[in-house]
Amino acid sequence: MPHSAPVDATLGALARQGYRPTPQRRAILAGMLGAGRMNVSAEEICRRARTLCPTVNLATTYRTLDLLARLGLVRRLAGGDGRSVFCAKPEPHYHGTCLRCGAVVDLPRGPVARILEQQQQALGDGAFTVVSHRIEFYGYCSRCGAAGLRSSGPRARALAPAP
Repeated sequence: MPHSAPVDATLGALARQGYRPTPQRRAILAGMLGAGRMNVSAEEICRRARTLCPTVNLATTYRTLDLLARLGLVRRLAGGDGRSVFCAKPEPHYHGTCLRCGAVVDLPRGPVARILEQQQQALGDGAFTVVSHRIEFYGYCSRCGAAGLRSSGPRARALAPAP
């Protein structure tokens, strides 16, 4: 099974908290991890999971993803079209949203992340304590960029933040 070490680690974390590592949960995790840096919808995760475990259904997928999110093992994000997508990387990192297709992609951390984390700590002034931050990057995924789709069509205008 692809990505068996991360799947096993997450299932182990579930088991330590009293949840059974069922075949359906294993397939759902593998389906999510199989997307690589892309963050995908529950429907897509369910479709992928069914290739490994035909008894997986959409309700089970949502329940499993909600459980994993509650336990801090995955993150629920708003996709480019407003629907939820799920991220298998619970540690802090950034996301890019494609202005053309709405895909949400994990971005590699770099020096900017370290600077932002230092600044986050410095923002606390007693009246407010910052514990996290979210920055959204907009651009084009490799598929849309490679296809020469870098237009400023209606979707790009709808997704781009106001100046």
